[in-house]
Amino acid sequence: MPEFNAQAAVLTPSVAAIPAVPAQDLPAEIDVEAGGSGQRKLVLGVVNASHFLNHVQSAMVSVLYPIIMEQMGFGTFEVGVLQTIYQLASQGGQVVYGFLGRFFRHSLLLSVSNLLVGIFSIATGWCQNYGQMFGTRLLSGAGTSAEHPIGSAMLVSYFGKARARALSVHNSAGNLGALVAPAIVGGLLLFTDWRGVFYIVAIPSLIMGASYILLRDNVTVMGGSKKERAKASMQEYRALLKNRTVMLVSLVQMAGAAGRGTGVNVAFLSLFFISALHVDVKIAAVLLTVYQVGGLFGPIGIGWLADRMSRKLIIQLTLVGSTASTLWLLAHHGITPWLIINLLLYGSVVNSRGSLTLAMVSDEVPLEQTSTAFSLYYFIGFISGPIWTLLTGWIIGAHGFGQAFTIISFSYLAGVVLVAFTRNTPAPLAPIRGAG
Repeated sequence: MPEFNAQAAVLTPSVAAIPAVPAQDLPAEIDVEAGGSGQRKLVLGVVNASHFLNHVQSAMVSVLYPIIMEQMGFGTFEVGVLQTIYQLASQGGQVVYGFLGRFFRHSLLLSVSNLLVGIFSIATGWCQNYGQMFGTRLLSGAGTSAEHPIGSAMLVSYFGKARARALSVHNSAGNLGALVAPAIVGGLLLFTDWRGVFYIVAIPSLIMGASYILLRDNVTVMGGSKKERAKASMQEYRALLKNRTVMLVSLVQMAGAAGRGTGVNVAFLSLFFISALHVDVKIAAVLLTVYQVGGLFGPIGIGWLADRMSRKLIIQLTLVGSTASTLWLLAHHGITPWLIINLLLYGSVVNSRGSLTLAMVSDEVPLEQTSTAFSLYYFIGFISGPIWTLLTGWIIGAHGFGQAFTIISFSYLAGVVLVAFTRNTPAPLAPIRGAG
């Protein structure tokens, strides 16, 4: 089994001959605390701000679709197609950006991706028919693809000793964007139309894209010819596919039904409140906000623990907590303090899985290969999201919320079993280990 060397990024003798070209002349084995507190804070601020804006862009369309539908004359099926193509482009494009992350500076890729998000937001405001809307949503989704694998890799390069916390903050920044998006759109619609909303939100994305020129990279990029670099990158992917822990942890993210920021909870949690608790839509929105608050702050505290204790133990505890808090939701028949506690706990543990599994993946790879590993992880872990959403909708329609939530709860126990077969030794900046 070929192994990576942290110093030379060695995969095979042929790849060893390919020189590594330092980005900003910083060595791959750089002490992540040596980047300077000012630069580290700037990286944390810019990367998390762009993640926040990406989620605002993603979540705001749920408020705008009813208006756009009426003006352009399409229905709910077409809305489903638009949302599906956006998600597929966003998730599928992560592999492409992970591949490019070995050839280009991470700050450059993040700059380009944010500029694309801004440009296609403006283009969406120009749309005159459904076909044009389909194209701009597809390209907007592709523009957001860099944020997860490349943005996360950049944070790990600066916060190796506190990577779980940094990734948790990154995750929470995205959750915050989804949380405030409806309020932002509602406020903007008071003085502009839906086209104006797309124009206005494009401005901060364009500014954010330009801001990445202020950041240095703590990673190296491959040298050599294009053919040599492409061959070396493909060898990295093959080695990752043979790495037991990377694949198992990615499957943990895939197995869990909720906790990706979009999907099951966004689609069905409010409907559950209305059906099971017999509340109106306004109260359901308040309860959904309580859940989102748990998802905003809970993962940060859990990430803090994961930097000080066994990541394997912490993620298993959160998965068991996800099962228990999901089943607990079925026990409520009215609004009580226990329901509020349940929602805060549920939001905390379900939304922690992403940053914890990402930290475990980063423990398995050297710094300069995190973008490759993260792109594979995100593709495997997140591609099941639309499937879980469709399956849950079918189960609710055929058998009700009780059976649907029970199946969802057991999905996390599958993750507990998968994590049991992973390694338990965090090793920041260690070489990729072989399978087994």
